[in-house]
Parts: sequence; C-alpha cells; structure tokens
Amino acid sequence: MKHIEQLIKESLENHELPYNEAAWESMSKRLDGTTPSPFYRKWWVAASVGTVLVGSALFFTLNSQSESVANTPKETLAVAQNTGNSQTTKQNHNAVAQQHTAPQTNTLQTEEKKTAICQGSYETIIIQDHQRPNTAHSNSNQKGEPAIWTWKDQNSQTNQGQGTKPALSDGTSAKPTILPVIFSKSKYCVGDEVEITNPNENLTVQVTQNEKNLLTVKPGSKKTFTVGSEGMIEVQTGNQKQTAAVYATATDLYIHVDPSLIYENAIPAVRFTVSGNDNPVHWTVEKHAGEVENGTFVVHPYKGTEISVTASSKDQNGCTITEKKTISIPEEYKLNAAQALDINAADPRFATFMPIALTKRNTPFELYIYDARSGRVLFKTSDASNGWNGVDSNTGELLKNGSTVLWKVILGNPNPGEPREYSGTLVLKAE
Repeated sequence: MKHIEQLIKESLENHELPYNEAAWESMSKRLDGTTPSPFYRKWWVAASVGTVLVGSALFFTLNSQSESVANTPKETLAVAQNTGNSQTTKQNHNAVAQQHTAPQTNTLQTEEKKTAICQGSYETIIIQDHQRPNTAHSNSNQKGEPAIWTWKDQNSQTNQGQGTKPALSDGTSAKPTILPVIFSKSKYCVGDEVEITNPNENLTVQVTQNEKNLLTVKPGSKKTFTVGSEGMIEVQTGNQKQTAAVYATATDLYIHVDPSLIYENAIPAVRFTVSGNDNPVHWTVEKHAGEVENGTFVVHPYKGTEISVTASSKDQNGCTITEKKTISIPEEYKLNAAQALDINAADPRFATFMPIALTKRNTPFELYIYDARSGRVLFKTSDASNGWNGVDSNTGELLKNGSTVLWKVILGNPNPGEPREYSGTLVLKAE
C-alpha cells in the first residue's frame, strides 16, 4: 500500500494536462455562440483541478501513516528508533538490566489482578497477585493466599510455581516460611507450667521473660517450664516474635471459722466461711468429711482434733487463688460417750452406760463391754434403751469400785466419711 501511495504522489506532482488550442476554439463555437474564454482562465481551471487531486492524495497518505504509528506497540517503536544507533541501543539495554537487578520496592496499588514485569538481560519474571502485595516480589497476597510466580529462562521456557519465590538472577531465593510457635494456653498465671512447641524444621526458638533467658527449644521439639513471676513471655523465632502474658493473682481469700465443736443431731460439725472474692469457691478438707450448705463449708470431724481446709477460686484474669486454714477442736468425737459410770447417780443417764449419740441417731449398732484384763465380754446390746449397769452378765455380780472396762460400738450404717467402729475406756464407781 505504501509503494502505491508513493507512486500516485510522484505522478501527480509532475503531471501537466495537455493543451490543444484548436479543440478549445471548436468547443466554444458549439456552446450556443458563447464567447470563448481567455487563455488565462482556462489555465486557472486546470491548475485548480490538479491542486485538489494532489491535496487529496497527500491527506490520505498522511492519515494512513498516523494510524500505523498509533497501532504500533511502544516496545516496537523503541526498538525501531534505536535500530540506526547501536551505541544508544547498548546504553538503553544496560539501563534496563540495572533496573532489573535493583531491589523492587514499588507497591502495586490496585485492587484488581495486575502483572508486574521485570525485564533483564536474560530473563523475565512475571509476578501475578490478587491484592496489594508489599513488594513487587512478594510471595503472598494480603488475603494470605500464595502468589503465583511465572518466569522465563534463557531458552524462553515458561515455568510456574506457587508459594515459593524462584531463584533470582543474583542467585538469592526466598526466605523459608516461619511457622508460629504453639503455646499450651493463651495466657498464664504465676506458678503455671508453660509448654512451648516449635514446629519449625530448621529454626530454633529462644524464650525470654523480663529480659532474662529462660530456655531454647530446638527445631521440631517442645519444652515445659514453670512461670515464677508475672510479665510477658517473649518467644523469638527467626525474625518473628510472639508473646504471652503472665499474671499474678489480683485478689486474696480469707477463711473464717468458729473453732467450737457443735453437735447437730449428735453429729459433730464445724462451719467455715470465706470472703475476698465474689467468684465461686471450691472447698477441700483433709481426713474428714465435708459439705457445702448455703455458702458455708461444714466439716464433720469424726476422728482426731485437727481440721485443715483449703478454699480456692479464680480472679478476673482466670488465675487460681488458694487459701488454707488449720484449726484444733477441744475434743474428739466418740459418739458422745461418758468416761465414767456412777451406778448410784440420781440421773439415769449416768447410772447406766450408753453413748448419747446412739440414743439420738437412727442407726443400727452393737455395743460391747470387755474386761480390760482378760478381754472377756461382760455385756452386749443393740438396744439404745438398754444401757450397761456395771454387772457382769456372765456371773450376775457387780464389778468392784474403780474397775476399768473397755467398750466398743460397731455401726451398721455409718455416715459418709465416718468410721464404722468407735471405742473407749470406762471407769466404774460403785460406792
């Protein structure tokens, strides 16, 4: 097309219309007697027609060239402009290569899918991302999705990978992925055991607290330690740092008790209360039975004279608060049995022997009276209204004044935490 337009242009520039004077005069005579026009008018008309034709050809040619330039890629134009100047082409090539080897710090600011192209002497790397990577060579997008890397080698072979950055022209590659350390809990309290698991294969974990090194966790292992003070636990893995808070207890518990032993339905009871915290309280007691009644902890000391209770609760940080209290009671519970028998007493309760608790508690039992020297059974009953009066049931004789005997009670249905058997000594007064 370009050659045809050039030929038309050249032919029109040198073209002249032939002039025949006889023909013009003959035509003039035929036009109803019209007077022939002067010679200069004829030449003016011919020149005007030629000018119109030449102008049309030039406009068509220039318009075609403009459209051709507009449709040509910028890369092609750049190459075409540098074709005739080898020195300029070499300088441009070196500048592009330097641009490729320099660190890429430009951030893609579009929310749509974009393509960043780094062109160098021997390779082209195309990084495809979905949303705003931190750098043009980022290997993950803002959503946490792995980027897709596409690169061309010297043989124009296209390769593609996901998640891991390929080796660049300077021989460097992407840093290994750092997996987060796994804590056994989200927060801790003083005295807690902390377990730290390191899932990384090639990175060690350094644990510190209050600028003091605590321990090092090797790759693929875990360690446990006890927290001794409050503050932040810092775990360093490569260039990443994780923290966990350690709290001390924010409140205290206070245990209140009346050490007097009381008997409720002939059963021993000591009551404990607590203050200092509004959260629920858990109670424990050593060697005795206990139960919670209307916010009060009731202990039943069936054996011994010492009671140790522990109250525990949680503060606002979830840390455990513990308080322990130990008291002594004035006497040991033995079914409220008397220690002496006066057969001449006016009160029938003291004239015969029967533990008072057996007369008030609805429980089956067996009572035995033994000779302290021989161990022989002197008396036996299972009736709370039939107490022993100091007489040997085998001979029918009253024991001498000052005699000491042994007694034992076996319960058929003891309370929770209560022993099945009780025993003691009894001194007889017969005067």
